[in-house]
Amino acid sequence: MNNLTKIVAAILVVAALGLAFVAWWLGSRPPPTISAVPAPITKNASQYEVVVAARALVAGKAIATDDISLVALPINPAGAYSQASSVVGKIPLIDIGAGTPITESGLASGLAVKLADGERAVAIPVDEIVGAGNRVQAGDYVDVFFTLKQGQDSEKTQSRLLMSRLHVLSYGAAVIGAAPAGSSGGVVPSQQASQPSQPAQPSQQAQPIARTAVLATPVADVNRLLLATQNGKLMLALRNPSDEAIPDLALFPTPATVLAGKRDLTRDQQEALKQPDNQAFAGMEMNGLAGDSRSSASYKPAAAPRAATGHSANNPGTVEVIRGTQRESVAF
Repeated sequence: MNNLTKIVAAILVVAALGLAFVAWWLGSRPPPTISAVPAPITKNASQYEVVVAARALVAGKAIATDDISLVALPINPAGAYSQASSVVGKIPLIDIGAGTPITESGLASGLAVKLADGERAVAIPVDEIVGAGNRVQAGDYVDVFFTLKQGQDSEKTQSRLLMSRLHVLSYGAAVIGAAPAGSSGGVVPSQQASQPSQPAQPSQQAQPIARTAVLATPVADVNRLLLATQNGKLMLALRNPSDEAIPDLALFPTPATVLAGKRDLTRDQQEALKQPDNQAFAGMEMNGLAGDSRSSASYKPAAAPRAATGHSANNPGTVEVIRGTQRESVAF
């Protein structure tokens, strides 16, 4: 063997001995102690915050802030609410027990919740003329005018303001507070903006023609609106929502009612007759709606009209003939 081979062999032997020593040293060391580290507490991903009844809720009574609470549940009920502000002020349709999740199906919705106290939703027939050229929209305020033709005498035809500043809850298929039909969250406006050269397609052609309008009507005026609808012609006049001017009914005589109050009523009971619900129950005569001379605050219901052979009190040579809302004096 030459000297180079001997040197290389010596180097390899030394390296082998070094590696053997390192292996022995690593194997003789004690194992490292592993300290127990607590696992981090993670929130369960299957927990959902749901609004539940903090106490028993009564149907028909508005929900207050203290009536509800926000709890975490392992399930998310269909139609449940996750924010208390979305439930406060709404009215349950049924009794809700304490701890029960509040859902959309259990709360009043639709046009009923758009009515103020003392109002009723009344539908009237409309067309292009009645609805101001179909420009009336849900949410507008309108004045209701009506024309009435009494008999065949055109001189007795009248037109006047029936009710002022009524809120339109729905007009045709459009409902107040609802998104317009065919809207897609702003996609359509952006498409129209990107293509200004194309003529706009009239959306009214695709919508059904409005046949009815629902008006929020004070309960005391429902009879007035029904009589005018059945016996006259209505007309809706659009008005500015900020215009709050209404006629002063105290300046005009009160139309006679169909039902008169009892004679032995106390003072409090007589005042109760003026309440809107009682006025609606008492009803209204067509003569009063038509502005007949009998309509006054001091009017008392007269006896049933006699036959046409009776004499008129003003003119003994005439006979007064009554046909519905029409009166004629016939000489004999």
